[in-house]
Formats: sequence, C-alpha cells, structure tokens
Amino acid sequence: MTYEESLKYLDWLAIFGIKEGLQRTKNLMAKLQEPQNFYETIHVAGTNGKGSVCAMLNEILRQDGRNVGLFTSPHLESYCERISVNGENISEEDFAAQIERVKNCNVDATHFETLTAAAFDYFKRRQVDIAVIEVGLGGTLDSTNVITPKISVITNIALDHENVLGDLENIARNKSGIIKPNVPVVTGATGKPLEIIRDIAKKNNAPLYEVTAPADVKINLRGEYQKFNAAVAIQAAKVLGIADDKILAGLERVHWAGRFEMVDTKFGKVLIDGAHNPNGAMALRESLDKYFPTGKRTFIFGALADKNFDEMVRILFRADDFVIVTPPNSKRAAKVETLCETLTSYGIKNIGVENLNDALEKFLHADSLKIAAGSLYLIGDVRKNLMDNV
Repeated sequence: MTYEESLKYLDWLAIFGIKEGLQRTKNLMAKLQEPQNFYETIHVAGTNGKGSVCAMLNEILRQDGRNVGLFTSPHLESYCERISVNGENISEEDFAAQIERVKNCNVDATHFETLTAAAFDYFKRRQVDIAVIEVGLGGTLDSTNVITPKISVITNIALDHENVLGDLENIARNKSGIIKPNVPVVTGATGKPLEIIRDIAKKNNAPLYEVTAPADVKINLRGEYQKFNAAVAIQAAKVLGIADDKILAGLERVHWAGRFEMVDTKFGKVLIDGAHNPNGAMALRESLDKYFPTGKRTFIFGALADKNFDEMVRILFRADDFVIVTPPNSKRAAKVETLCETLTSYGIKNIGVENLNDALEKFLHADSLKIAAGSLYLIGDVRKNLMDNV
C-alpha cells in the first residue's frame, strides 16, 4: 500500500462515520498483540487545549530523557502529523505500512479506530517509553480508551459536539470516562463538570489534582490561553515526578502549529488560530484584545455546520472587523451564505468567497492585522498555502 492508497482507504472508511463501542478497537489490539501494553501512556481529554497540553507534555517528557510517542488529531496539513516519535512525524512510507497492517487485521473498524490502532502499533515498533494520547471525541467510548494510563488529564469541559455528546453534564461524564481506578487525574475543569469529575474520581479511588490558575512561566507558544494549558501540563508532569528544570525546558521548546501562531509571509504577518468552537473563540478573542487591542482586523473564517457558529461569531468579532467567509474542506462545512447572514445579523461587515484561493487573494492583500480562524480543516489549508508564500 502506498501513502496515496492509504489516504484513499481512510477516505473510504470516513464515509461510514462514527460507530459507538470499544469492541472493534479491542479486536484490533488483540490482532496486533496488544501493542498499547508495551509502553506507558498519558491520556488527555477535554473540550479545548488537548492538543496544546499534549504537545507540552511531549516536549517535557523528551527533556526528561524519555523516548516519546505522540498521537493527536485532527491534522492540519498531513495525516503524518498525527503520529510522531520524539518530535519527528511518521514517514509517509511507514504511515502507509501501518494502515495496511491494520487493514489486514480484517476487523470492521472505523476511520479513527484504524488510525488509533496504527499509532499504538507504531509506538510499539519504535519501542517508545511512553506515549501521549489525545482522545478523538468524548472519552468513554473513544477508541483510544483501551489504555490504562499513568495519568489521565481532562483540560476543560464546555459545550461542543452536542449533537453527539449531549448537554454539558453528559459531555462531562463522557470525557470523565478516561478516569481509571487508582490512576491520578489532573483537570482544569470548573463548575458542574468539575463536580462530576470529582464524583467519578472518588468512585474510582483516583487521586484528583485541580488546576485553578494560569502558569507564570516562559512558554514557546503565543496566546493567553496557553498559560492555563501550561498549568495543566505542569501539574501532570509534577504528578509523574518530573523535575522542575525539565518541565521549564520543555515549555520553552514546545511547538504546536495553528494555535495563535504568527506566520511571516511576503504579504506580512498572518495570525493563525484554530478557534473552532465558542470556547476556542473566547480564548482567541481574549488574546487578540490583549496583544492587538487597537487597529483594524481582517479575518478569513469558516466553520463546520455542527458547531455553534452563531455563538462563535458573537464572541469572536468586533463591530469594525471585516470577515472573508470561505468553506472548510469538509463535508460538514457550514454554508458560506449562512455564515454571512449570521455575521450580518451582528452588524459585522463580510464577504462570502466559495473558492479558497480567491478568498486568500483578498485576505492577503488586506491592509490590517490578518487572522485565519475557525475550523481546523480551514486553517490547515490556509497554513499550507501561506507556507508557499513565506
């Protein structure tokens, strides 16, 4: 199987959507001889900040001298970003080989279950000491939830994927499904979700560490929200017994694309942020208001139809912002016309452009602060285009 063939196979699997249950993943693990049991793991769930916390823990563990695997989703530009060892993405050749190995298990697995199994098996083959594992969706029935980690991390809990996970209480219970008996839990959750986490942790005799304030340390990531993500990562690292100097060294070296990332292009600086739900929109707005409180802002923006984009628009944009709306490369993309109508209803000037290249042409020539935000599917494509204009 070539890399291109592996992508076509994954696209085919994606047609069948999400199927609940862990049995298919367990069957895959059995066929692959339980690869997830050959190394330690850290399991990370939450509404926002999962990827950033994973990236921080990955770098902290590397500074501590560990051989570290990292599994995250979704990717921005290449599937190979989802699986890495010691900061190096899996090669296209190895990615294709792993997908083929999983396919040959002859289990009726979903798209994400296949990726999960491919990652877990790859980490075994690379003989990692520990792997940082980000959940795909929720927690309880997420295909990654076949591990017994050294520590469980729940970054925060807010409304997202309500069509799948339900209301806030159900979301909290679902994400708390990664809590295991006697396994320490670190969380930055607040309010009712925190109460639920406390209850489930207590029932599992799982020591609970609550993070309540941002960290005042040097982080190699922009954005005010990263200070709180860093506090969560620091607490998790301390529970694992990692020394302060290793923790600080990791935070000073961490990189995570598409999160308040400033890209220099021949058209000037462009800020990219994957604010893909209301909670993320709030985090981006707070950082923009702190670092760029004055001056005009031009956005290129798109969202998925199953997100609360009305609330995202209300939170993210100022009255004098200008927004270029273009659809993310996803079958779940919200219609450009619908997003434009929403923006107009809040008095925000906008234009809808169906073609990304045409939208970028208008965006890059804007005489103002340029910000790409919204769906990760969109900012990944924007970022890829921008790298060609560095």
